[in-house]
Amino acid sequence: MENQNMVLPKVQLGNTGYSVSQLALGGFHQVEISSDIIDKVVTAYQQFGGNYIETARSYGDGASEKKLGRVLEGRRDQFILCSKSGAEGAREIRRDIEASLTNLQTDHIEFYYFHGVPDEDKLERILSPGGALEGMLKAKEEGLIGGIGLSSHNLPMYIKGMSALPVDLILIWCNYLEDMYLPEIKDEIFPFARKRNIGITAMKPLGDGFLYRSPNMAMRYAMSNHPDVLVCGMNTLQHVSEAVEAVCQGPLTAAEQSSLLMDAPELGNYVCRQCGNCSAQLKELFRLEGYVDRQMIDYLEHDPADYALRLRLSSWFSMREKGLSVFKKKKWDEMKLLKEAASVSCPYRIDVSRKVRLSLAKLSGGNLILFE
Repeated sequence: MENQNMVLPKVQLGNTGYSVSQLALGGFHQVEISSDIIDKVVTAYQQFGGNYIETARSYGDGASEKKLGRVLEGRRDQFILCSKSGAEGAREIRRDIEASLTNLQTDHIEFYYFHGVPDEDKLERILSPGGALEGMLKAKEEGLIGGIGLSSHNLPMYIKGMSALPVDLILIWCNYLEDMYLPEIKDEIFPFARKRNIGITAMKPLGDGFLYRSPNMAMRYAMSNHPDVLVCGMNTLQHVSEAVEAVCQGPLTAAEQSSLLMDAPELGNYVCRQCGNCSAQLKELFRLEGYVDRQMIDYLEHDPADYALRLRLSSWFSMREKGLSVFKKKKWDEMKLLKEAASVSCPYRIDVSRKVRLSLAKLSGGNLILFE
């Protein structure tokens, strides 16, 4: 393997007391490969100084945990392990913790997450008497888990969850596609976690694979938001080498970020970069469009594989209903927006008038099949 001399930098993970490699091995994509390949991937990752692995009960209904448990036999103590459960009751999460321990062939797991908390109703059930928080705290008291994490696909749940739950770390998405319409991740959620010494682990630096054409720049861009750790689902030796190289190179400079946003093939001449050439109303309109489908459906020319990926990923996060609701309350003058758009010269070569019409159609329930 190339770049054998690279060593992943270590960081302190929030206030947990753990020193972890700045690159974590994500467990979701371990479902897709055999234990033999996982063994090679984990070995290569470890040789580069990696010591942080995360997985979840729901990844292949325990398959990821079982495969990782097999390949970690004899070296379990050289890694910090995380797993996750979507259970909301104390008995249910206890069952999941015990299943994770069995699958991972260990007597303790350093961090266990409330996985994918979707809304306030579930958060309330987790917090209620007999809820999952009780089960988590009991497992922590018994030494079965060392700390508690939080993840979600619904952005508002992070600050609400960190305010209500005794979490030690969060797992949140971070990449240059989402930054174009969700600046609150780096501007609000990261500072909120930092103020409370909560560790920040950043997932999806490649945007669920959407940014596959720019892996090095994508990972280094995600590092520019300064999470503690990047979590990347590596399932080949090449993935490991490329990810390690990017993390060792460090964050992009401001000039490199600007260059990336100008030329990124995934953003192309459709995704708004929020540069300020448009009015505040147009910028917000395009952000709300991002809530609906991550600005992926643009009715421009794409090869079939790229379009299929866009279609699959466009509704990945639970932001659509919020976007529609906020737009409805705005009561913007659509003709005024269209008139303004006609006068905008976009430095990213976006046809602003066309984008306004498509954004309005998405947010007002227009028939997109008939667009143009």
